[in-house]
Amino acid sequence: MLKKLLLSIGLIVMITACSNQSNIEQADNPLDAGRYFIENYLQGDIKKAHEYLFVDEQNEAYFEQMSKDYFSLDKEGRMQLRQTSIQINEVKTIDQNTTVIYYQLAVDAIKKWIKVVSTKNGWKVDLKFTYGPKI
Repeated sequence: MLKKLLLSIGLIVMITACSNQSNIEQADNPLDAGRYFIENYLQGDIKKAHEYLFVDEQNEAYFEQMSKDYFSLDKEGRMQLRQTSIQINEVKTIDQNTTVIYYQLAVDAIKKWIKVVSTKNGWKVDLKFTYGPKI
């Protein structure tokens, strides 16, 4: 009886652990990756936004600064970002593995851009193009 109980508890723990894994949708195209990244960031879901980030040391530093900037906003500022709409102005394919998305937010109407690159884990946002030095 005790063995059955322990087996049942172990099974429940394993099922719960599996169901708690990230349910992040993999981006199959650059527009989805960019949109998912921006939307999750604006909603304050930094963990989900990070899933769409091309991970390297520089991008991590830019992303950490973005996160600090987001959470340094007051409650009203974060609410504005959560409620704003995203307007995609242009999607420019650079090559088979690289796309640049030009967009703006209704809250500030400042033109912004992000570079999205193809990886073995789907399309990911490369912030070095957005925040790095311009040539």
